[in-house]
Amino acid sequence: MSHKIYLAIIVLVVLVGASVAAFYMLQPSQEDTPSTSTVKAGVKVGDTFTYKMVGIADLHTSDVEIPENFMDVNRTDFYRVEITSVDLPIISYTVTWQFENGTKYSDNGMINIENGANTGEFWGIYAANLTEGSLVRPGDSKGATINATETRQYLNGERQTNILRMQGELYDVTDETLSKSCFAYTYVDFDSQTGILVALKDMKIYNYPEIILTVEWTLVDSNVLQVPQQ
Repeated sequence: MSHKIYLAIIVLVVLVGASVAAFYMLQPSQEDTPSTSTVKAGVKVGDTFTYKMVGIADLHTSDVEIPENFMDVNRTDFYRVEITSVDLPIISYTVTWQFENGTKYSDNGMINIENGANTGEFWGIYAANLTEGSLVRPGDSKGATINATETRQYLNGERQTNILRMQGELYDVTDETLSKSCFAYTYVDFDSQTGILVALKDMKIYNYPEIILTVEWTLVDSNVLQVPQQ
C-alpha cells in the first residue's frame, strides 16, 4: 500500500511534463523581477500547438502498481494548446486534452514568459528570439540559461531550436525522514522564433519503490509550424 501512495503523490510531477520542476528551478524571487517587461512574444492569439504523449514505465520490483493517472498519458488522442491572449509578459491559453475513448478535458491558464510563474498546467511557452547562453526566463537573473541553440528541419525550412537541460532531486513530502526521493532529468526543446515547446523528455528515477517513469512530448501539428509527419 505504501508503494501505491508514494507513487500517486509524486507522479503528478511527471504528468504535467516537468512543470513543477521547471517552476521550482526557474521562478525568480520578487526582487529579481523587473517592473517593466522587455520580453517579446513569438505567439499570437489563435495559434495552436498539438502534442503527442508517450509514457514509459520501467519497473524494478514486482509489487508496484503503476498509477492510473500515469497510464492516461498512453491513452491520449491529442493534447492541444491554443493561445487566447497576449498581454506581455502574460500569455493566456486554453488546453484541450482528448483521450482515445472520446472523453475530453479542458482548462484555461496563463504564464508569465518573463519569470515563468503560471496558473495553469502548461508551462512550455517562452520569450521569442532567445539563443544559447540567454536566460530561459529573462526576468530571473539567477535562473537557468539555454544550453545550446540548434537547427531543426520543418517542412517549410530550417528553424532555430533552443535546448534546455535540467536535473534535480525531489522528495516525498509525506515522509518525515526524506528518505524517499526521485532524481529528475528534464530535456526541453523549444522553437526560438515562437518560444513554443516542440519536444520534451522528462525522466523520474524513484528510489522507493524502484521505478523509472518517463514522459515524452512531441509537437505533431500546428497552424504556425509545418511539422513533419511522425
